[in-house]
Amino acid sequence: MFSKEYLYINAIKYKTQLKINYKKLCNNDIIETNASTFLAYDEIMGRDIASKLVANQMEVDNTYISTLLIQDDTKLLRKNQPKPKDCEIAVLNEQYNIAVSKNTLFETRNYFEKSGIDYIFSAYHILNLHIEKNPCNNNLVILLFNNQAFCVILNSNSEIVYNKKIDLTPFEEIKKSDFYENEVLGQKLFDEVYALELHETIKKTIEEFYSITKNLFIEKISLLYNLKLLSETQIEQMSKDFMIDMTYHPISVDEELFELSKDPHKHHKSFIKPRKKANNRLKNAILISIIIVLLAAIAYLFMPKIEKLLKKEDKKTTVVKKVERKVDLPNHIEKNKQIELNILNALEIIPYDVVLKELDLDKNSLSMDINLLNKDTFIKVLQPGLLKSYNKAEIEFIKSKDAILEATLKAEDFKKKQIVNFKDYKDSYIENEFMPIIRVTEQMKILFPENATVTFKSSFKSEVITFNYLVNIVVQKPLEFFDIIDKLNNELYSINITYPISFTKTDAGIEVEFTVQFHQPK
Repeated sequence: MFSKEYLYINAIKYKTQLKINYKKLCNNDIIETNASTFLAYDEIMGRDIASKLVANQMEVDNTYISTLLIQDDTKLLRKNQPKPKDCEIAVLNEQYNIAVSKNTLFETRNYFEKSGIDYIFSAYHILNLHIEKNPCNNNLVILLFNNQAFCVILNSNSEIVYNKKIDLTPFEEIKKSDFYENEVLGQKLFDEVYALELHETIKKTIEEFYSITKNLFIEKISLLYNLKLLSETQIEQMSKDFMIDMTYHPISVDEELFELSKDPHKHHKSFIKPRKKANNRLKNAILISIIIVLLAAIAYLFMPKIEKLLKKEDKKTTVVKKVERKVDLPNHIEKNKQIELNILNALEIIPYDVVLKELDLDKNSLSMDINLLNKDTFIKVLQPGLLKSYNKAEIEFIKSKDAILEATLKAEDFKKKQIVNFKDYKDSYIENEFMPIIRVTEQMKILFPENATVTFKSSFKSEVITFNYLVNIVVQKPLEFFDIIDKLNNELYSINITYPISFTKTDAGIEVEFTVQFHQPK
């Protein structure tokens, strides 16, 4: 019996990020998992991300991509309620449907236009699935996700009797306010605003519910978070304020979304139908079989004539073999992607209450100058994140000013040794004349933005000739640096970024300094 593979991809778009989780199944067993995070500011998916998702779908025929609504403006409707105008409807449970505006649904579908999308769900689906797996009675359950609070009140049968959705102030709006001074104090202000808004949300929800019904008493409040923003002390205080037991625990949105996509009894709740899957393997097998049959037929028909011609040939012929010159140049795409991955991994460990002032990356080590509010952040967040990639991680506190702590974070002994494959370049490329330093330097300056400083450092010869350049550039956000990497990857020359790499926050922006290598045959 042939094994059947399925690949489930969850791609969730946040304000400035696209988080992608992969699960590959064979005969219903998970055989591979992976996760990636990309910076994503645009209203449509970037070409590099889309290319990766398309490549994944080419490898596994049964690939399903799922997401949540980018802007969730959904409303819960009783089964007997009419469909609102200009809305699409999806099933939530036996009592409720979900309505979403056609414009909102189009926005989400359009974002995934380049890669395709199979399932689109609402955060209400995530909340409902959690309730189905964890029934609770007379409970106010709130899912805190992507700057929104999805609230439902359950009766003694764990059925939804009241629902409400409230938008919470995102950090980006705090940054635009007159009270914002810097990132550390701004984050502290955001935490205070978030706690106050959530307190007010719970208070108003309870008051509104009691104003319309007297038959149910809320015995417990359950807060589900995807990103922890409240302390245990704050939860205890809110519990005392409302005089109701309160819990605050994490929920894996990715796992719940995976279950919705995989389960045939649940994925029909999506706002869209999945795409039909082409059986590329079967097509390829049929095509190969046809080619083999044709070759056999041709050989059968023409072999007697070929044998007669060979018998007439008495003279020995000299076979001249064409010697193809072949030079192995470093695979610049693979090298650049590894550099990009290491930088992203370093940036991803920085939590919301830490400001990164400087980042220095070397082949086997990392150093960061940071500002933070709590010393515990190193033990709880930073150190575990670094130890995934390095064998040693430590912190040195320099000084403190008011509530802000200044520190230097260091990690050493990189765990994964870099393995570089090589790409073959044929005669059409390597027969070009040798490019001297002056021409290469001109080419390098064209590749980088006008404000970049490109300086020749050194050269060396091995199997190939390599020119090293020091590049200094100021960008406004890390995404601009990753765009430069994408540009280098599209070049037909072997050009890669290498260590050391430094990011320094300045008044003008983020100053980035790194080495670029240009490789060519001797």
